[in-house]
Amino acid sequence: MTKGIILSGGFATRLRPLSCVIPKTLIPVVNKPVIERQILLLKSAGVREIVLAVSVMADLVKKHLGNGEKLGIKIEYTDEKNPLGTAGAIKLAEDYLKDDDFFILNGDVIFNFDFKEMIQAHDRYKGLGVIASKIVPDPSRYGVLIVEEDTNKILKFLEKSEYTPPDGKNIPMPINAGVYLLEPDIFQYIKPNKKVSIEHDVFPILVSEEKLYHYSIPGIWKDIGKPEELLEGNIQLMKDILKNLKEKKENLIDENLDIEGKALIYPPVTIGKNVVIKKNCRIGPNVIIGDNVYIGANTEIKDTLIYNEAYISKNIKCEKAIIADNCLLHDGVQLVGNNQNLVILSSFVEVLDNVKLIAPPNSSLTVCHHDVVRLDVS
Repeated sequence: MTKGIILSGGFATRLRPLSCVIPKTLIPVVNKPVIERQILLLKSAGVREIVLAVSVMADLVKKHLGNGEKLGIKIEYTDEKNPLGTAGAIKLAEDYLKDDDFFILNGDVIFNFDFKEMIQAHDRYKGLGVIASKIVPDPSRYGVLIVEEDTNKILKFLEKSEYTPPDGKNIPMPINAGVYLLEPDIFQYIKPNKKVSIEHDVFPILVSEEKLYHYSIPGIWKDIGKPEELLEGNIQLMKDILKNLKEKKENLIDENLDIEGKALIYPPVTIGKNVVIKKNCRIGPNVIIGDNVYIGANTEIKDTLIYNEAYISKNIKCEKAIIADNCLLHDGVQLVGNNQNLVILSSFVEVLDNVKLIAPPNSSLTVCHHDVVRLDVS
């Protein structure tokens, strides 16, 4: 029976300050933690046992997921006391995974495809492993796969530091999508108690032995390593979920919703449980609102991600923003990002009356957790 391991021990430095008090794997993606979405996709493919390789804020991950009973799947944990690299973290879980093939997932990636198809591809190729790939316009940020089109065999595995675009111009190419399906023989290639990278130290050997193949994943794929990518990934996944629903809907809205008259919803929008939206609000498009959120009258929100337990008072404007859990926005606050950059409030931020936070043209504007903002900032 195919198993799985999710690598969820990274520091998520590029996501800071959002990842300062929430581990990246628990950051919400369309109102579910990203790791929970990954687990449910594995479960839908028949996986019944997974290992979570945890390190940073491991206690929060364990508290949220426990032994997996609430998700209907068995969860074990390995604690990485010292950084061991991606392959070293996998080696720690050898006793759990050594009996059958297993998936490996990076814990900070959004996707939405049928893992059964990847299992079927692996059965056809009969190699030691399959790497999920995705063609992206700018492959320079990722590991690039040079593949043999007829057989789907990987001919070369290039980490991002090794890839040079031809003529200095990026062209769409398949990249390593952070999802692997490997045979247990992989453990023979990983030295125990050593810092080992599966991308740098293991995959090139498998490529040289012609044992590694790729599977081009359909649908969306998004690395959420940066806040800007987190917002974009939320919006992309929301649209993908709506597109694939059997009952066609414009929005994903929980039934326990209190909307006063004359509030307008512009799709696509996701709204969680126990949300209150007062009169004359304009919500959407491209808005994801978590659970237990209050939104006061005459408030306009678009292109924004809001976590759980936020309180947004009246006469607010939010555009191109991320508002983390337990934030408090007083009357008349404005959060205004632009096409490239966001206004980002980490957890427990309070913004006082009539403050304007405007992202500058060359970077996002971030406010760290538990801060109180009294002055306009741009």
